Amino acid sequence: MSVAIVTGASSGMGAEFCRRLDALNLDSIWLIARRKDLLDDIAASLKTPARVIPADLTDRAELDSIRALIDAEKPEINFLVNCAGFGKFGMTWELPKEQNRAMIDLNVTALVEMTNICIPYMKRGSHIIELCSESAYLPLYDLNVYASTKAFVRHFCNALRIELKDRGITVTEVSPGWVRTDFIDITLTESDVPKKVFNNTVSKEEVVEAALKAAIKGKKRSVCGFTNKLIVFMCTHFPGIGERVWKGQFN
Repeated sequence: MSVAIVTGASSGMGAEFCRRLDALNLDSIWLIARRKDLLDDIAASLKTPARVIPADLTDRAELDSIRALIDAEKPEINFLVNCAGFGKFGMTWELPKEQNRAMIDLNVTALVEMTNICIPYMKRGSHIIELCSESAYLPLYDLNVYASTKAFVRHFCNALRIELKDRGITVTEVSPGWVRTDFIDITLTESDVPKKVFNNTVSKEEVVEAALKAAIKGKKRSVCGFTNKLIVFMCTHFPGIGERVWKGQFN
């Protein structure tokens, strides 16, 4: 049974990945997120048989339950797409400790755990897609913890790709800039972040389409949009310039 597993599947890019994977003739798509009602809606919209797995991936016990399920059923996992994650603006020491811990638990710990759970059930030609971020390429004040978790994801992908090379499993880092999802609306409502920070956005449809194409071709990275590609290039080769561009958006 060929299976795709998508975390963060209830909305945003996770839901869009489910819709795109629906066209790939898989036997089943497993949807993982906290909100069962939203997962049920996504599952009902798919032609591919879908399995709804409500779970809070910041809870270690629930991660262990997913491990037990996968170990028991031993599915052939063709795609793992780790989309679960969130970020909060604010100076590091001013954010509630619960938010900082949750960002690390979801963006880092859960991503690593889900990846390690699935790899034993992936064969040659399977694909791992890890949702990273343009923010992984430079330090960001006012978004420090989130950006730091994504820097971890970037390094994790780089090493995991080498570890899995002989097994023929691809690892694709997806590093978009700002994507038009509810995250932007919530941020503008909850914080005093200038609206111009979000001037250059891409759609979730564009990001997911590019990411799946990159993964199937075995590419190591997918960055959607000319501006985002330019920013990643500049931050990689001229990090000081990248930092000035970020700071300029707040002035």
